[in-house]
Amino acid sequence: MEAPLLLPVSTAPAASSCVDIITADAAPSGPPAPSSSSSSSPSTKSIVLRVAVVITVACASLFAQHEAGKGFAVAVANDAPRGSATARRFDLLFVSNGRAERALLHASRGVERALFPDPSFPRRPVRRVTVRMAGHNLTAGATVHAAAPGEYVVTLSPSLVASTSAGTAADAVAAALRRAVARMWLWDGRGAAPARVTESMVEYLASVAAAGDGTGDEAAATPLSAVDDHGCSMSARLLRHLEARREGFVARLNRAMKDRWSDAAVDAALGAPVRLACHHAAATTTTPLTGQDDDPTAALAGSTSDAAGGSSVAI
Repeated sequence: MEAPLLLPVSTAPAASSCVDIITADAAPSGPPAPSSSSSSSPSTKSIVLRVAVVITVACASLFAQHEAGKGFAVAVANDAPRGSATARRFDLLFVSNGRAERALLHASRGVERALFPDPSFPRRPVRRVTVRMAGHNLTAGATVHAAAPGEYVVTLSPSLVASTSAGTAADAVAAALRRAVARMWLWDGRGAAPARVTESMVEYLASVAAAGDGTGDEAAATPLSAVDDHGCSMSARLLRHLEARREGFVARLNRAMKDRWSDAAVDAALGAPVRLACHHAAATTTTPLTGQDDDPTAALAGSTSDAAGGSSVAI
């Protein structure tokens, strides 16, 4: 039996093919071409992030506007003897229906509009105000004092709610709150401003707040001082005249009283000598003058306020 004939077979092509295959598998092909989904992913994330930031900023802005609208927290306390007529009346007319809080906030808005027309007018920091009914009659309708930095307490006299008429009691409390709020927001030159100036500004601001609240009988609630015998002394009526001559006069005067007091602050706030405006006001008023040629600004340098020395101020 013959052995099969073995023919030589060339392995070169196979080897070449094998090498080619191995080389093709092993050789780096480079980074794959980015797909449409992977290319759009970073852009989508960026858009979502920006939208989230815009929404966050908008929410923060709305919250800030809401807080600025209210301005400060308000609490109402009744320290009148429990079960007394005053306690029951105050609870019924001012606490249970939120009238005390609303009256305080309305008064504050009127005063703030007059004193702080734009951010260049610095505000006294006020975070919380407590309206408290006292347990006994006060010598004044209300007092206001700083309990802590940024916290004030307005104490009302029980005599304000003694009237049998609910409307009369409400008007009396509202008028007292307007004066208290005006006192709270006013700067006083660190206690150096003359008492006649601060008192006149309180009276003027209370009348402005009453008008802003739509109070019908403004004169009855917060009457303006009549021109005195000299015709030109500092008064709420004179402040109204100066404000009419140059809008923002009271706000500028209050700003000038933030850190110190100077007699020149009144002229600077008006932009002209007050003496001339005062004589003009005296000449146009219907109140008879005495004919005396007194210095109309003399009252500005009178006794200084004692607010810095005491813990409370009568309203």
